[in-house]
Amino acid sequence: MQDNPQHIKDLQLKIWLAKPPMERLRQFLIDNEQFYRMIEQAKKSMKEKVELKDQS
Repeated sequence: MQDNPQHIKDLQLKIWLAKPPMERLRQFLIDNEQFYRMIEQAKKSMKEKVELKDQS
């Protein structure tokens, strides 16, 4: 995230830290789960492409 100016980064951090720790933890777990699912889908897609390539 290098495209944001420092004052925006500071504001985002201030907003994030204003949230209760449980809410931050909850958001982290949700984001982590979404990232895991995205990685698993990418692996599945890459495996399918390799299998199709091997069949040709």
